[in-house]
Amino acid sequence: MPGRLITGGVAAVLIATVVMVVSLFAADSEPHDLGGIGGPGVFVTWLLPFFRLISTMATVGCAGALLAAVVLLRIEGGPLGIQGRRAVRDASNSAIIWAVCAFAGAIVTAAILLDTPIDLLRFRLDDALGVPEVKALLITGILVLALAIGIRRVQTSSAAGLGVLVAIAALVPTAVTAYPRNESYVVIAGAALVVHVIAATTWIGGLAGLVRYGRASRTGLPMVMKRYHQVAQLSSIAVLLSGLLSAAGRLAAAGGGWGSIPDALTSDAYGAVLIAKIAAFLVLIILAWLHRRRAVGDLLDSGRPFWQVVGLELFIMALALGLSVALSQTA
Repeated sequence: MPGRLITGGVAAVLIATVVMVVSLFAADSEPHDLGGIGGPGVFVTWLLPFFRLISTMATVGCAGALLAAVVLLRIEGGPLGIQGRRAVRDASNSAIIWAVCAFAGAIVTAAILLDTPIDLLRFRLDDALGVPEVKALLITGILVLALAIGIRRVQTSSAAGLGVLVAIAALVPTAVTAYPRNESYVVIAGAALVVHVIAATTWIGGLAGLVRYGRASRTGLPMVMKRYHQVAQLSSIAVLLSGLLSAAGRLAAAGGGWGSIPDALTSDAYGAVLIAKIAAFLVLIILAWLHRRRAVGDLLDSGRPFWQVVGLELFIMALALGLSVALSQTA
């Protein structure tokens, strides 16, 4: 139902945007004028979190569609079915948005870090390419653009599976540059963040793929649900453990050691946003348990209540995405 899907997608973007903006102001981490003479203005600094948000949601859409094609809608024998081919096309479209946001984010990041107007960056190209965050975004953009082109017309699940590997590789560069220092707790936090990003994208994207493609065949829905729950259980555990480890490392870095985590959690702006994200995660765990209980029954008879629970879960996930972008800005 295209109308409902478009409405749902727009609603998710709006919800995540509102949560992100409110969280940034609540944590006193909102973008502001850098104060330099001739540098980028406040509008440009606000573009960065918005590009991150749209990129994150496009990443989820791409991952969800690929996961649907490779796992949820898998057909024995290899060839993709009708829904699988549609999922691959959707993944390609999402990857294009992801790539555009990555390249745009690289330009804005360079302008902010070099305190240079965007239209003058061409005179500082070497300096811009030497910034690790900019290089990471450019690498991501190139990988994702190649992904969008390469999977556009694939016909088999094995070829789509290669697309999954490229998508995972594209998540790594920006994650590993989030914590540039070399203290032990920073290295641990960075490694955990890579796992956290991949697992969270798989979990949220898988649920989005379930809503988008799983309901097309009501007779096949129980099998799709069973496959999704296997993915979701592993992903949720990975999200929880890696998220806690990454947050602990970030708080240790802010406070100067592992023993400073409690103080940093209660006094640092990052800690406040982190607590809100943990609360959202706990709600997600409860909702996941509820919709797994409903999945045990006959989905053909109790479809509406089941999808209402899934819709609420997606709503909470949109909140969590907004909080995640706010956390990256606060960090």
